[in-house]
Amino acid sequence: MTTLPAALVCLCGLMLAPSVQAVHQPLWELGVGAGSLSTPPYRGAKSRDMYFIPFPYVIYRGSFLQVDREGGIRGKLFSSENVRLDLSLAGNVPVRNNDDSARSGMDDLDPLVELGAKLSIDLWRSQDRDQRFGFDIPLRAVYSVGDPFMEYQGVTLSPFLNYRVWQEGEGTVTRYSVSAGPIFANSRYHDYFYEVDPRFVTPEREEYHPDSGYSGSRVTLSVTRHFSKYLVGAFARYDDLNGAVFEDSPLVETSDYFIFGVVFGWILGESSTQVEH
Repeated sequence: MTTLPAALVCLCGLMLAPSVQAVHQPLWELGVGAGSLSTPPYRGAKSRDMYFIPFPYVIYRGSFLQVDREGGIRGKLFSSENVRLDLSLAGNVPVRNNDDSARSGMDDLDPLVELGAKLSIDLWRSQDRDQRFGFDIPLRAVYSVGDPFMEYQGVTLSPFLNYRVWQEGEGTVTRYSVSAGPIFANSRYHDYFYEVDPRFVTPEREEYHPDSGYSGSRVTLSVTRHFSKYLVGAFARYDDLNGAVFEDSPLVETSDYFIFGVVFGWILGESSTQVEH
């Protein structure tokens, strides 16, 4: 699951250099963006919410910390020709309970922030380095943000295979990406969404306490086009919850989870300092 601002920015695609030779680019770029996202409040919910949010568009190409065109924050912990270890960030939107939902009468859920590391392994690259097939392994600790300010809510592990293509045109770069893989989490994380405490038991909702383990699988598609001063992108993700350890929770209304969105960004200024990137 992704935090709302991060999800909107991540619609821009996925970052890697589009050619084999390093080029000189501004140390930073600043701009504005706006995105629209359609998503259920949590995996397993039938209802959907629409979000429209403006956000700052920031790129920073430091030697250690990088903020890329997709809104991803990367702290390069280790890097070799085919293996990288980066900081990893994700999260989830808040859950507000409706009277007609499976969580009717239960507490609202604060948004989540996931912090950890991601190991990326290049399994294959084309000779021109405009295509990449790899294996990415994010491992993150999860915290709710609200009251209390931050509270530990478990651990997630979501390894996935990823295929990316970059196409350079006259003044444009188009990026395509498809990825797929399973999701795992401990019982503390599953409790946050799918546990039913005795105080919330009703004739239609039994007490329930999920285990650790398999949390479903996902497929993600994205496409973005970058121009000199703006970008456009689209994103879609489907999760299949069949076989998940919490599948029989009374809070799971459907085994299908689908989110999609679009994003636009405009670059307003950039650094005069150039770095090799």
